[in-house]
Amino acid sequence: MRIHRLEEEVIRQIAAGEVVERPASAAKELVENALDAGAMRVEVELRGGGIAALSVRDDGCGMDPEEMRLAVERHTTSKLREEEDLQRVRTLGFRGEALAALCAVARVVLTSRPSGRAEGYMLRLEGGRLTQERPAAHAVGTSVAMEELFFNVPARRAFLQSPTAEARHTLAVLRRLALGHPQVGFFVRSEGRGVLEAPPVVDRRARAAQIYGRALADALVEVELASDEARLWGLFGTPEAARPTRGDQIVFLKGRPVRLGPLTRHLYAAYERYLPRGRHPLCLLYLELDPAAVDVNVHPRKEEVRFRGQGAVGDLVHGAAVRALGGLTAPAPHAGGLPGPSNWPQRVASPSPTEPGPMYRLPHLDPGDRPWRLLGQTSRGYAVLEMEDGLEVLDPHAAHERVLFERYSGSQVPAQTMLIPVEVVVPFDRAAALERALPRLAELGIVLEPFGRGSFRLSGWPAPLSDRQAKLGYEAPVLALADVLLDGEPPNEELWRRVACAAALKAGERLADRELLALIDEWKACREPGRCPHGRPVVVPLSWGELERKLGR
Repeated sequence: MRIHRLEEEVIRQIAAGEVVERPASAAKELVENALDAGAMRVEVELRGGGIAALSVRDDGCGMDPEEMRLAVERHTTSKLREEEDLQRVRTLGFRGEALAALCAVARVVLTSRPSGRAEGYMLRLEGGRLTQERPAAHAVGTSVAMEELFFNVPARRAFLQSPTAEARHTLAVLRRLALGHPQVGFFVRSEGRGVLEAPPVVDRRARAAQIYGRALADALVEVELASDEARLWGLFGTPEAARPTRGDQIVFLKGRPVRLGPLTRHLYAAYERYLPRGRHPLCLLYLELDPAAVDVNVHPRKEEVRFRGQGAVGDLVHGAAVRALGGLTAPAPHAGGLPGPSNWPQRVASPSPTEPGPMYRLPHLDPGDRPWRLLGQTSRGYAVLEMEDGLEVLDPHAAHERVLFERYSGSQVPAQTMLIPVEVVVPFDRAAALERALPRLAELGIVLEPFGRGSFRLSGWPAPLSDRQAKLGYEAPVLALADVLLDGEPPNEELWRRVACAAALKAGERLADRELLALIDEWKACREPGRCPHGRPVVVPLSWGELERKLGR
């Protein structure tokens, strides 16, 4: 086989594949260009999940015809001048490939007008080839209208997901960009419907309210910390606002949203004792540091970065998270060792044994009928049982999940109608998935109806769980349901797992002895008591023989 030069068209398509993976990456590149152009208003519209059509319109500085012709060529940019600029990247896009890549694999109409010109100009490109150009009416700013993504690369088009799934990915990208730029108005339409209307706001919490709803945004804990290397301003969710995925953990560098990457362990070192396995903290971290201390080229799509002095930045994240959780000390990831009794968390006071709270009331066996004895509950909420052949350390949260799951899954659950419906707001990129599942949720006793962009009116909750959920709030379980529904059409059993988890005891929550005994009685009667509905162990046994071996008896 002889070495030969590739055709220019093939080169363009290969290069485009490195930049444009799906409609979401196209939207990201176009919106970043708009923001770098100084836009204060960005409008995005999707059709067919962005595969059939995707358009981005901004009111930024615009381009004249000569700049437009240059912009659709590879490796052209206004954001870098010399090699040293790569060490101090201050913009969102900088590779000079976005427009050229899109034009290589789609049909694109680029229209722009800079300030000071009476009219705009339009370029039409197809598969990277300029097919038409002419003057065109346009306000100051730029519009990019893309149609039929990968029309000329059928192999890549075949790997795209359904329009619904591609829209989900694109809306998630837009959510992160909107959170990073609260001073910019974001207006998004999908399939002809408005899914986000977020006018410019003065601060980051106000933007979080536009995305997540006022109730959740008001509950976020604001922390600001600084060191010699960096300054961090963060919004942290409480343990009760934990998510089923890491999708709401974002670091913003000059508005650029990136994954936590190596900083993740510093965050979880603070949160891990408060969250059950499978739950993840919500945090929006706005980090300011010298651009020269950040390498933005470690990820091909710029979704992760590397910090110079990463340990110091990690300590800043850890310290902010600890402060958000109420100042309770927790070991940093590199510190090692165990916290002493003086700084163990005591977040929930134990009810008086003589006056049990209303959490858990069940008929249970007479103490004489039990082949076990409750020794007590630890400071972290675990229950310790003495058995004939050893000890058992029980997680009441996981046990309660198992009880609730087995008691009601597989049957149609009656709804407890609320006297006053509750408004629940979910992020706009999750709202469509939730709306499609409303009939299925009604079978579980969850009665929701659309109530404006991203808002739902909740008028019914599963009757057996309604009293407890009313005290805990409905935002977290509805968001958890929306998150799991994003991944397709999960069975009702999976949806009920989320409901059971939301209503179950929280990690570390303490019970009166009578309540704990009642819970253990019913848990031991379950069909599968060994694991919670998510598959996590409920109890850890320790035989007398094992204990004696460890103690050297």
